[in-house]
Amino acid sequence: GEHPLSMKLSNLRQSGNANVTEIPLDGFSKRDITDMIATELKLPRRIVSELGDVVHKKTSGHILYAVKLLNSMVRDSTIYFDLKLCRFDWRWDKVCTLKTADGVADFIVSTFSKLEPEVLHSLRILSCLGFQCDFDVIELLDSSSVESFQGISSALQHLADVGIIEIAGGLVEFTHDLIQQHVYEGFELEQRKKLHLQIGLFLGWQTSAVNLLEGDFKKKMYLSHSTNDISVISERSLLCIATDQINHAGPEFVEASQRNVFAAWNLSVGKELSASFNFGCALHYYDQGISFIGKDFWIIEFLVDGTQLCLDLYQGAAEAASSIRHDSKVAYYTNSIIRNAPFESTLPAWVILMSSL
Repeated sequence: GEHPLSMKLSNLRQSGNANVTEIPLDGFSKRDITDMIATELKLPRRIVSELGDVVHKKTSGHILYAVKLLNSMVRDSTIYFDLKLCRFDWRWDKVCTLKTADGVADFIVSTFSKLEPEVLHSLRILSCLGFQCDFDVIELLDSSSVESFQGISSALQHLADVGIIEIAGGLVEFTHDLIQQHVYEGFELEQRKKLHLQIGLFLGWQTSAVNLLEGDFKKKMYLSHSTNDISVISERSLLCIATDQINHAGPEFVEASQRNVFAAWNLSVGKELSASFNFGCALHYYDQGISFIGKDFWIIEFLVDGTQLCLDLYQGAAEAASSIRHDSKVAYYTNSIIRNAPFESTLPAWVILMSSL
């Protein structure tokens, strides 16, 4: 929630009984924070430099939050006096896992207006990828010929320096979920969907799933293969991320002629997850695939490999729902198959339905 002081100042302004003058203060630099820690712990700067770096990132240089964070680290013995060394020391494993506080997240959000437009756009792309994503995926996007993706990698270090994201272990993640949420919800819904669609199409273009795209739609796609080596990212992972992005865009945002293709992407991911016994997630993708073809779509459509798309989605959903004992969904999907599919194709549905009773 809003800080009590902010609420008090807001009330004073609205009352008209007082003239309120605000003096904006910039955050402390990394050097300032490091000097403060060195002075308080009575240690040379070179010893506390890395600790100062972490504290600065976690507080974005806001001195009140920095002091609060340091005090909490003393209270929980992250910072402690080492009798053997005869000086203060800290548990680095705990320092590395420090979380950004809600108040700091709010403060960081308030600084977004100072970001360059290109950096803010890169931040929006990151928010579309979720709270956390692989660094390799970001590099893949940056290597594309799509103008809106270019420069995203070069923006990462600045975003990390101001405490918005962290880069570690091959992952890029927001320092707080509230920051990701604010960025994501901070631009127009149509823009978000357009960005999701662009990301999904480009990543899908790097996999064999692109072969399902047909006709003018494929010709209009100006997306080219990445110049980066994509072998470090499995095709399965790329297709999963691409499908998630397309799903966020939604059926209404893609051309009607290509909805079956994206339904097939969901079917593919659903089958992979079912094979890994992750039936809850598999059911989600089967459901999403059905949303692209429409719940009442029972015209048998054949893909290049002869797979009956509609039947496979409903049967996959029924099997996944049965595995997690979601009886109402089992009944819905199996009954849909029994009512609409040719009799010889309904036998598996009858087995699933009977076993759920």
